[in-house]
Amino acid sequence: MAVTVAAVAVLAACTGKKTAHGVTDKDTASVEGRAASENGSVDLASAAGTYEGTFPAADGPGIKTVLAINGDSTYLLKQDYLGRRNGQDETSGVFKVLVGNVLMLVRPSSGERTFYKVRDANTIVMTDSAGNEPEGMAAESYVLKKR
Repeated sequence: MAVTVAAVAVLAACTGKKTAHGVTDKDTASVEGRAASENGSVDLASAAGTYEGTFPAADGPGIKTVLAINGDSTYLLKQDYLGRRNGQDETSGVFKVLVGNVLMLVRPSSGERTFYKVRDANTIVMTDSAGNEPEGMAAESYVLKKR
């Protein structure tokens, strides 16, 4: 397990960091309580846990989201589209640790990928594939907090 995490961290470090045009690269290494090791990779033991929050939705009051991150690189994601009949979705699978403390969750049935960045031991945020966090007034709406 530790070898896998180390191998992913080394591979990610060799590929370089890509950022979207016009997005400021934020230095988050100084965050206290960070769920990361010295080399910037996620410490799965401290990142493991259940996170929850409500994301905004274009066609409803929101999406209640519960994400369980497990120390064995598996996850369980439950989403409830509020105000929708039969609006529940649940999936589980594996995640990979990418550079910059980004977790890539892969949906087994479709291969769809979702990205979350580990901010610290108690907070993760949904990001794009490069780990760029949302900006503007709605940015904090994409944060999940550990139970």
